[in-house]
Amino acid sequence: MTKVIIIGEQPEKKELKPIEFVKCLYSDLEFSSDCSSPKVWRNIELICKNYATKFDLMFAYDEDRSNGILYLGHFNDGIV
Repeated sequence: MTKVIIIGEQPEKKELKPIEFVKCLYSDLEFSSDCSSPKVWRNIELICKNYATKFDLMFAYDEDRSNGILYLGHFNDGIV
């Protein structure tokens, strides 16, 4: 990747927004607002942006994908 530098101009530092879980869907098909932090998962997949009007749909799991949980929340800049 080529880096471009503009002499005399200071680069903007953008504060990145982390992933935020708002609601989680458990195996009993009930949504709960008592969600774990995105930091506890090894993998987070963005399934759909703006899935439920104001939320993104995400799937989080560790090693075994069949043991994951669906989350509604804000993917933001996709960092944890």
